[in-house]
Amino acid sequence: LTIDKLTVEDIYKEKHRPKLEEYASYLAFSVRSALPDEKNTFNLDQEQISFILSKHYLISFQEKSSDHFVNVRERIEKNKGKIRVKGPDFLLFRMLEAITDNYFELLEQITESTSVLEFRVTQRPTSNTLKEIELEKRKLMELKKIVSPLKELTSQLEKSHSHLIASDNHYYFSDLKENCLSILEEIEANKQILDGMNNLYYAIQGQRMNEIMKVLTIISA
Repeated sequence: LTIDKLTVEDIYKEKHRPKLEEYASYLAFSVRSALPDEKNTFNLDQEQISFILSKHYLISFQEKSSDHFVNVRERIEKNKGKIRVKGPDFLLFRMLEAITDNYFELLEQITESTSVLEFRVTQRPTSNTLKEIELEKRKLMELKKIVSPLKELTSQLEKSHSHLIASDNHYYFSDLKENCLSILEEIEANKQILDGMNNLYYAIQGQRMNEIMKVLTIISA
């Protein structure tokens, strides 16, 4: 397998937008994984993962020494499901599925944080509460920037006429596209909740200010 110079450049290029490149003997593209940052829970731990799919090989490249594919490796080692029967294109599906599963896990954590913030806003909100709401919104927007290109990529793989992707595997990539759509819908729903909490925070602060002014007015009178 001879890898084109442009493909190598894309692999080394940071924050390369997912784009399916078709060559004579392989397909190439990069995606971004997203996990919560253990050191700072208000940032996303992102990493570019590049793939090269040929007739008999699937090669992946990662920026960091992390492992996103524990379940995939377990399927191969224990011969679970169809992964050792089908070709590299099915393995590609499983690896992309593992990345989207990470998206779901991250989104679940953001949803839990949103629920905690919602409770705090209705009880005794502080300026820090407002800051945390904005940071959670920022995480959602970052996740959206990562998931949206992957949705387009999986749509391309689903409709691809390349001989490297078997026709009976197209619906697997269609399933990935639907997963990405579900994630994007959840992102938008969470963003609307956070926007509502933002408005509620200012409404509560305004009500408290009015109560303080009433007290001061009575004292002045």
